[in-house]
Amino acid sequence: MKKIIYLAISIMMMAMLTGCLSWPEADSVLIESDIPIDTSNPGIPIPDDLQYFETIEEAIMNNDLELQNLSIDKRIKLFENDEYAVLFCRENNIEGNDGISAFRCVVMETDGTRKYSTPIAAARITWNGHKLSVNNMKLDEIGEVRLCISRDILRHYRIDDTKNFFWGISQTDRSKNLKIEGQPATEVIEVELDDEIGYFWYFDDLETGKHPLFKDIRIYTEGEFIITMD
Repeated sequence: MKKIIYLAISIMMMAMLTGCLSWPEADSVLIESDIPIDTSNPGIPIPDDLQYFETIEEAIMNNDLELQNLSIDKRIKLFENDEYAVLFCRENNIEGNDGISAFRCVVMETDGTRKYSTPIAAARITWNGHKLSVNNMKLDEIGEVRLCISRDILRHYRIDDTKNFFWGISQTDRSKNLKIEGQPATEVIEVELDDEIGYFWYFDDLETGKHPLFKDIRIYTEGEFIITMD
């Protein structure tokens, strides 16, 4: 089971790393947008042989997910509770490209000391790969947000599986005014990526009954998320 989990993660990371996690030029019908969000998404299985460390950065650096040349460059945001911790950080790969990585770890307290497990899940979006996907799909600023939302697997990177947590990255400073369904982003953080300014945004718990997938990422359809940056 452990090898299957890690293999799936590795495939997902490679897709993100190369910018291949995108949709073709033709319209992609994914799912009817009036289907409500399913917050009962099963959690990620926890392997039995996790190691624990005093800092989450140390835990990530000692991972056995077969991540090559891992270099955590800067902490962006840490979410944690009594069960899990999720770290978003800027990372630089062997080709010298910056990206934003997410790592989900198990939290354990021993003798009053909080410790973090080696990651049970990891994902990475390179800045170049993200921009390539946006360009190839001819997305505008709103479409770029919709692209991030539609990557439903990224919702694993939350500490509470009952919340509608969404996150993504954008190229425009108008992301500071980002709203979905009239709700402002919980936080928008500037991040330097490949000598450019990118914007990491997230919604801690988006209140909506709509589904996060779209009939066409580039075109708004009645009943789908209303996204604004005004």
